[in-house]
Amino acid sequence: MQEDIKSRIDYLRKEIVHHNNLYYDKNNPEISDSEYDNLIKELEYLERENPLFASLNSPTQKVSGFASSSFKQVKHSLPMFSLDNTYSQEETVKWYERVEKNLKDKDIEFTIEPKIDGVSASLTYVNGILTIGATRGDGEIGEDITENIKTIQTIPHKLQIDNPPNFFELRGEVYIDKSDFEKLNEGILKFSGQKFANPRNAASGSLRQKNPQITAERKLRLFVHSFGKIDGKQFEKQSDFLQYCKNCGFQLQDDFKICHSFKEIADFMDATTGKRDLFSYEIDGLVIKVNSLQSQKELGYTNKSPRWAIAFKFPAKQATTKLNKIRVQVGRTGIITPSAILESVALAGVTISHATLHNFEEVARLNVNEGDTVLIERAGDVIPKIVKVVKKESNGFFVPPHNCPSCGSEIIKENKEEVAYRCINPECPAQFRRHLIHFVSRNAMDIEGFGEVVIDQLLERQKLRVLADIYHLNYDDFIELDLFKEKKANNLIKAIIESKKRPLSKLLFALGIRHIGEKVSEILAKRFKNMNALLNASTEDFTRVFEIGDVLALSLKDFFENETVRHVIETLIVVGVNMIEPETEQFGTQFDGKVFVLTGELEKYTREQATEIIKSLGGKVTSYVSKKTDYILTGAAAGSKLEKAKELNIKIIDEIEFNKLIGK
Repeated sequence: MQEDIKSRIDYLRKEIVHHNNLYYDKNNPEISDSEYDNLIKELEYLERENPLFASLNSPTQKVSGFASSSFKQVKHSLPMFSLDNTYSQEETVKWYERVEKNLKDKDIEFTIEPKIDGVSASLTYVNGILTIGATRGDGEIGEDITENIKTIQTIPHKLQIDNPPNFFELRGEVYIDKSDFEKLNEGILKFSGQKFANPRNAASGSLRQKNPQITAERKLRLFVHSFGKIDGKQFEKQSDFLQYCKNCGFQLQDDFKICHSFKEIADFMDATTGKRDLFSYEIDGLVIKVNSLQSQKELGYTNKSPRWAIAFKFPAKQATTKLNKIRVQVGRTGIITPSAILESVALAGVTISHATLHNFEEVARLNVNEGDTVLIERAGDVIPKIVKVVKKESNGFFVPPHNCPSCGSEIIKENKEEVAYRCINPECPAQFRRHLIHFVSRNAMDIEGFGEVVIDQLLERQKLRVLADIYHLNYDDFIELDLFKEKKANNLIKAIIESKKRPLSKLLFALGIRHIGEKVSEILAKRFKNMNALLNASTEDFTRVFEIGDVLALSLKDFFENETVRHVIETLIVVGVNMIEPETEQFGTQFDGKVFVLTGELEKYTREQATEIIKSLGGKVTSYVSKKTDYILTGAAAGSKLEKAKELNIKIIDEIEFNKLIGK
């Protein structure tokens, strides 16, 4: 038993050192932060329960990282420690109670702020002039990256105060904004390079460039977070130190709070966790500190961490797992799309078993195949994606099939510029199924109750062979389906009949014309007014519409000249589907130039109804919140758009206020 424990401890120490090297030196981790933290936690537990095997050389007793010999080395004036982590409010409460106990009856203040997912750096100023910039390294000795640090625009080269101290060392976090990170990776891809897995790796790799010119192009930033050493001046509190840094010309985080109870801390934790994805930079948790610097001294340090600070970590956004299978799917326009079936793994509070691969060009770039171990990422509610392969178990990458997995027809790539592979068989069953789902959807013909389960059962019974068959279905066709009773069948029949009255713009979107979305469908319908005009329009007629360029015009011309399409439209005319766009009634102009965003469930209106009202009064509705947004109309269970609107001080209205604005 003791030998097994010793063997496990040795294995964990070796693994942690290996991953430290990949993370801090290579900027190419094989596992996610949470998986690394789990290794540390297990080793700490085993060493605590088996003190016989404790060692001062264990990675649990040292600050992670080291100073590479590639750079000149710098000794820090005081050690740069790492923070202990908690992963729940319960664990954080225990730390809070230990602090209270050790400081006895003192009235304790705490600071709390987001934990930036970046790279720690130390800055030294002599007589107000930046002289040294260094990485944390092993906590005692860091790497001299002064020339690279000087390229960061948010770091002053000279302190912006009168009578600066003779010596001043402070610590901060170097990071890269999400938008700049995406642009950086796009640039790397153009030269067929390996993308950075996350912004933290990008910041670290950029800071340790041999050429400062490259660092300067990466748009790094820095937030100050910790006090190091200063001559001739004293601070009473962490918050005082931060204010001094702001006066010196440094940037501080806006989301910073002084708390006097754990309830205040917990409220901040809940609020920040909920808006994590709204930050312009990545945060992976919150840092809580005792505000009094004297109390910090009394609490002291362990071998590698301060006892007066803790990092509460959010659920991980990244994890590693095995890619078991790559499934090839056929979309409604015939595009062949690969998707990954994964060995199930917990990530960001949910169990993940699928991930997107986007297209076969991305598969080749990732060099990914079935059996490989991959790093996956899930940000917010977005479908998980594969970031990179961390362990190659296969030969080469997964290649697209020669034949459609649904109908067996040959798959082609229509031109060199296009990324997508496509099945061009118009009778492909998979395409028809997807087309049906799109045709009946809310934003298209809006046939309520006609979902995928209904479609699959009708296809299985061979009741649907062409789109117009929807309008030939009767009571007997529905009543035999699973979970259908008289009321449900009659309601669906009514919804089908009602859908015949939809305006031409809805029908155009429902037909699934390549490259044509809702907005362009509406523009076309208002411009041409009826289907006959569209069927007889030339390419030049289409290009006269301001929003339509040559590519869209050609796509439209090809679509309406296609014999299969013309037959589909004729069959829809026969069953009584409307082919005309009604004149839009203009009720007023009070919303002229005003931009609205809708969020949450409205009580009196559907989103489509509210959108039509806004448009009829001269307004515009967009799907995202920006500085150009004038109003955000909210309903029940409003999401992240509401939080973003609050940040930007945008006018927030509910249905009652909306009705007042429209004079209802």
